Amino acid sequence: MSKILIIPGSLRHPSHTCGLCADLAQMLGSLGHAATIFDQRETPLPLHDSVYHKAPAESPDAAVRSLVSLATEASGFILASPIYHNGPSGVLKNALDHLAIPQFAFKPVGLASHGGNRTSQAVDQMRLWTRGLAGHAIVTQVCTQNSDYAAGETGDPTVTDTAIRARMERFCRELSVMAQTLAVTRPALLS
Repeated sequence: MSKILIIPGSLRHPSHTCGLCADLAQMLGSLGHAATIFDQRETPLPLHDSVYHKAPAESPDAAVRSLVSLATEASGFILASPIYHNGPSGVLKNALDHLAIPQFAFKPVGLASHGGNRTSQAVDQMRLWTRGLAGHAIVTQVCTQNSDYAAGETGDPTVTDTAIRARMERFCRELSVMAQTLAVTRPALLS
């Protein structure tokens, strides 16, 4: 069973991005993966201190150390963000700044965003971030808009659009296969 760490870049209540992440976590669970959502609404992170850039596990902040531990143990990631100013949120970027290449190297990363009539602008920027962390962004991405959701039971909206849900399923299957494949090849790539 692979561990997938999902990092939403939203602090909003309710949040379409967090709702999307919850739906993706459920789909990954049905594929046999243990999906963990690092919800910064519940576990806020401080602004990144560059002193710990190369050694994030040495941060004095317990939330940062928890994030680093979860990322180190993960076989893959999902990064998800609302769209702000044609890009991802600073909340997500700050979370990634608390991590380093050893957490992401040769691991698959699924990218998702919400807003802007399903534009891919935030996802495009996250692809660059993923490459900078030596991760492998999967091909399938998920971009949503408000009309793709209905009110959720937990407060966050849930995705109801059938075409988007089909894309989410393909996204999760691709992430699943890549997590299993790269888990086998990663040791050789890191040597």
